[in-house]
Amino acid sequence: MDTQELLQLFRNGQKDFTGMDLHGIHLRNAHLDGIILAGVNLAESDLSGTGLFGADLHGAILNRAHLGIAHDSATDPNLDDIDIEMNCTDLTKANLSGASLIEARMYAINLQDADLSNANLRGAHLSQANMVGANLEGANLSFADLTGAHVSSEALKGADTTNANIDGLIIHE
Repeated sequence: MDTQELLQLFRNGQKDFTGMDLHGIHLRNAHLDGIILAGVNLAESDLSGTGLFGADLHGAILNRAHLGIAHDSATDPNLDDIDIEMNCTDLTKANLSGASLIEARMYAINLQDADLSNANLRGAHLSQANMVGANLEGANLSFADLTGAHVSSEALKGADTTNANIDGLIIHE
């Protein structure tokens, strides 16, 4: 399925694209709030600037996907500090290994059993996030806000939490 076909189906009311292979698709700046991309292969896709509020991406493969804000820094240098926003998104069992999620806003995101190994979450806003069972081996959580987040007792041992805000962090056995 190509970009135009997916967008047309979405505009026509289809929300569920479970299990599809969308490897390399370009969805830059698309508004896909509420879309269901469970188990979808989105490796090497461009999701920069894509609205995914309330989206279900559990089990999605996002290796080397571009999730940053879409803008041209040459024409609009004032947007350099804007980051990824995925509040209330379900990424249960999503493969985010090696993903760059620097300063991502992921309030109340569900990352249960997600693979975040070697992901760069420096400065990410993960307050109230559910990361129980997530693989955080080698993840960079420095300067991240983990206020009220839920994690497994062993999960943070292999992660860099230098200067992370862990006030109210809820640790599960």
